[in-house]
Amino acid sequence: MTERAPRHPLVWSRALYLSPLSFQSARPVSPTTGTFAAWRNRYRGPVLLLASGPSAGALDLAAWQDIPLITMNGAIAKLAGSALCPLFYVCSDLSFAEQQPDLYRQGLERSTRLALWPEAIQALPADLAAKAHALHRAPATRLEHHLGVEQEQAQRASTLFSRRARDIGFSRDLDYGIFDVRTVAFIALQLAYHLGFSEIYLAGVDLDTQAPRFYEDGRTPASPCGLEQHLHSRILPGLQVMQSVMRASGRQVFNLSPRSRIPAELIPRVDLATVEARWLGQGRRQAG
Repeated sequence: MTERAPRHPLVWSRALYLSPLSFQSARPVSPTTGTFAAWRNRYRGPVLLLASGPSAGALDLAAWQDIPLITMNGAIAKLAGSALCPLFYVCSDLSFAEQQPDLYRQGLERSTRLALWPEAIQALPADLAAKAHALHRAPATRLEHHLGVEQEQAQRASTLFSRRARDIGFSRDLDYGIFDVRTVAFIALQLAYHLGFSEIYLAGVDLDTQAPRFYEDGRTPASPCGLEQHLHSRILPGLQVMQSVMRASGRQVFNLSPRSRIPAELIPRVDLATVEARWLGQGRRQAG
């Protein structure tokens, strides 16, 4: 069960509303600050990865109260009014603080730990920066990476000659770096692996650019989305590498979305009601 993060007022600087690349910080993030090493293989069993696709709206949060939770970007809105606090909040969009400041604030305040780019950490008050871990990209692909020199840290797509695909991979160690295939859910999957979880459930990973995020009501500006142009060139190939790593280590990934554009042959779909009934049943037995 995740530790509940303390609630406290957040002092916002103007820098947080600007692009993190547009200001100079007096408190730079060093390469050794906020590493992930102490969190590697710290957990086991199930975890919920909560994204912001429309299907996430169907989640019954009561069923997940004893399951660790990793959420990302605006999906934190799903937890409004609940007692759930994410184990990690992941935000890889450097403009999200400006586009959705209220949701960003909720993610920072509510979550036990944060996974952010160093530029975003620089903009945080000291108390929030203290619980942040700095994301950075894995080294650019070179020939030796396909010869096994990083087999303990990462696995890359086998394509040697495609310039577009050569930096697609999956990290086993976030301090080595992450691979970005243009969806924050992929970073969350690498985080879940690093933390040691072996039964990973995806909620709201619909990848449907024609449908609004579950928290968008049309009355406020929607954050831009570039999933469509990367779905077949980066996202699906990245998920293929992910599954290769997961299966080799005896871990499983399940998709709770009935409308996801991820093929069921790649990530098997499971019925949300069935999974939630399982968690609720376990909770009742433990309470009794």
